[in-house]
Amino acid sequence: MFTRVHFVLGAASSLAGIPLVARGDEPPAAPTEAPEPDPSAQPGAPAASPKPRRAKKPHVHGPNGVVRLPEHRPIEWSLDVLDGPPFKLSAHRGKVVFMNVFATWCPPCREEQPEVVEFANAHADDTVVIGVDVDEEDNDVRKYRKKYAIQYPIAMDRYDKIVRGVYREGKMVFPTTIVFKPDGTLSCAWAGEASRAWLDYERRVALGLAE
Repeated sequence: MFTRVHFVLGAASSLAGIPLVARGDEPPAAPTEAPEPDPSAQPGAPAASPKPRRAKKPHVHGPNGVVRLPEHRPIEWSLDVLDGPPFKLSAHRGKVVFMNVFATWCPPCREEQPEVVEFANAHADDTVVIGVDVDEEDNDVRKYRKKYAIQYPIAMDRYDKIVRGVYREGKMVFPTTIVFKPDGTLSCAWAGEASRAWLDYERRVALGLAE
């Protein structure tokens, strides 16, 4: 079952003025990242208040959560994009931003992918979705993008030196989704597969339309 997790301020290295938790003694090699929360699912919850479905293989979170990053100030994050211009988080102020960290070999990532695509297509007016692939070849990601008809950009952490830095103790979980409010501050983050209803719910929370 999904559980909300709270951010813990990193006391380690800093990128673009934002504290991050480094991978052991190895500082992150590139700009920023972000993660945080996750609500708990109740089977049979009313449609008016969509809750996340139970993941097939739910992930257990420690008492301090799985990621570290500031909660209450705008965050900058720049990433290289597959076959496209670099992605810069601050360029999307005024919209909700969903960052979906995934890998093409990951079964839960494949399971949720059609719903992430459907969600992105449905809310292009006020929501930006970006995939973030970790440590894979460009052509493998291109095949994945084509298979699932992904229209949104996919950022490439080609050498596994960017995203891992925001996970607590460097323990990565696929998929992980990070949500930013229109002002660039963190709204939430969760590890594990999510449903379309869950994505819609967190979009509403980030827009201040739900709690």
